[in-house]
Amino acid sequence: MAPTLAAASSAGAAPGSGYFYELLRALGIDEVTARHLQDLLLRPLSIVIIVLVAWVVSRYGARGIRQTVRRVRNRAELRATAAAGSDAGLPDNASVHLALAQRVETVGRILANCWRVVIWVIAILTILGTIGIDLTPLVAGATVIGATVGFGAQTLVKDFLSGFLLLAEDQYRIGDELQTTTATGVVEEMTLRVTRLRGHDGTVWYVPNGDIRTLCNLSRHSMISFVDTFIPLGTAIGPAAAAIEEEASAAVAQPEIAGLVLDTPVMLGVEQADATGMLLRLSIRIRPGSGDTVARAIRTRVAARLAADDLLQGGAAPDA
Repeated sequence: MAPTLAAASSAGAAPGSGYFYELLRALGIDEVTARHLQDLLLRPLSIVIIVLVAWVVSRYGARGIRQTVRRVRNRAELRATAAAGSDAGLPDNASVHLALAQRVETVGRILANCWRVVIWVIAILTILGTIGIDLTPLVAGATVIGATVGFGAQTLVKDFLSGFLLLAEDQYRIGDELQTTTATGVVEEMTLRVTRLRGHDGTVWYVPNGDIRTLCNLSRHSMISFVDTFIPLGTAIGPAAAAIEEEASAAVAQPEIAGLVLDTPVMLGVEQADATGMLLRLSIRIRPGSGDTVARAIRTRVAARLAADDLLQGGAAPDA
């Protein structure tokens, strides 16, 4: 009997320990009863404490993440407001603040959700260990499954990570005109996995975010548009250049064009020359996305003026 009690005592040494166990023993409760009371009372209490701690950490941690992101937004708003005041090509302050608020809200929500998921996964695993469930097979199985899914879905993970970084860095927004290595168009929708572009001909492009390696945003700040006009060989360059610059200034003064132009047109001179003629280049500073409209209005007036002044020998027309 004595050896049996000794073995039981040594076997129960691990669970029968701690302040609560010692307190029960000091109160005169026998060893077996003290261990049972400890298991019955402390394990549920431990689970409740784990749940409460997880709730507090997930809730206030997520709140702290959102507040941190908002502080970053406030600093970005100050820089954007200053830039908008110094560059007429930028959107007004209200548009800048609205876009920043939407982006920060999205990024903060994503980070907060990730934080909550991590905290509750840790809490659930801790509760399972407290109950006494062996997590070794679960961890081993999850490792194998995770490795398999990771190898099979690495492109998908790449798309999600790239989408998050594109969103966090504010490389483009809905309504911006983009030019990538595979497609060109206006952003209609952006998710963490894919960006939807609408081409000028109405074509819809779905571009995975992981495939966006080189990106040109045509809707930020101001742009410089070049308007080239072909004149046949033998045409006097001086009168042709003066006529082009004069008509360009008249074109941008039209009410439907004036709001798109940020500066007066400048004649740069001869851009190219060959055996058939020359290209005269005009430059003009415009708002984003208005290059085709402004260039088309200028070419229309220039073509009529050159034809009226007989500066288009042989019926040649301005190069499109």
